[in-house]
Amino acid sequence: MKKLLTYIIIGSACFSACKKTEEQLYTAPDNIYFDFNDPARNNQRTDSVMYSFALYPEKSVDTVWLPVKIAGMRRSEARSFRIAVDEKNTTAEADKHYKSLEKEYLIPADSGGTKVPIILFAADPALTGKTVRLKLRLVPSEDFTVTNPAYDSAKVIFSNRLEKPVWWATWQMELGNYSRVKHELFIRATGVTELPAAFDAQVLPKVLYSTRRFKNFLASPISWVAENPQAGYTLEPAGAGKYNFFSVANPEKKYLLELNPADNRYYFTDETGARIV
Repeated sequence: MKKLLTYIIIGSACFSACKKTEEQLYTAPDNIYFDFNDPARNNQRTDSVMYSFALYPEKSVDTVWLPVKIAGMRRSEARSFRIAVDEKNTTAEADKHYKSLEKEYLIPADSGGTKVPIILFAADPALTGKTVRLKLRLVPSEDFTVTNPAYDSAKVIFSNRLEKPVWWATWQMELGNYSRVKHELFIRATGVTELPAAFDAQVLPKVLYSTRRFKNFLASPISWVAENPQAGYTLEPAGAGKYNFFSVANPEKKYLLELNPADNRYYFTDETGARIV
């Protein structure tokens, strides 16, 4: 009888302890974190998103999405979380380079995460010559804690310029010398943002199709505009035998096209003032 009584007391104590543990588990706020995985690096975690408006000539405003997930239980009601700008590590300016953040964001009901929209602006001419950085940090809210410093921050690094890609050297015999303006015009004329980084006979026909289209564009840009209305580009007279070439969707980004009387051809000029051939 005494043994039975002892077992009952021990069992009650264990049940009480388990109940308290369970209550603590389910009443403590859930954790929240940025969930970045880079497919190009075998899904290794990264904390940065890279963006260039130069890849999308028709856009003067765009949105990047930051994935946020919870570590904890899903709930039947929506819950809020907060993001703050890390001013010490940010060079982008609010409402000039990006739209100011909302006071709070929501994890929808019965959901384990969401994506936060970060709206970027391309209007600043300085973005054609520099890259800016927006560093963000998750901060605790009434609904969520933030406990893992390795997962609480995210960076959006963006510009309106291009850098010389590895693949340009591979296909330089077709493309010629590199310049940022030439790179931008290649994208506009072909719709191609990337070529294979290594020579491969199997991809050669596709590469030559793109590079020959680009050469035809440079040889006669005025004819190209007339023959490709679906591309969405136009020319406007700029006086003295010059034209501005631009996307009708983004008229702020213009490329000067100038007649060379020596050969009666029109040429674009690059960032150094040299003719693009």
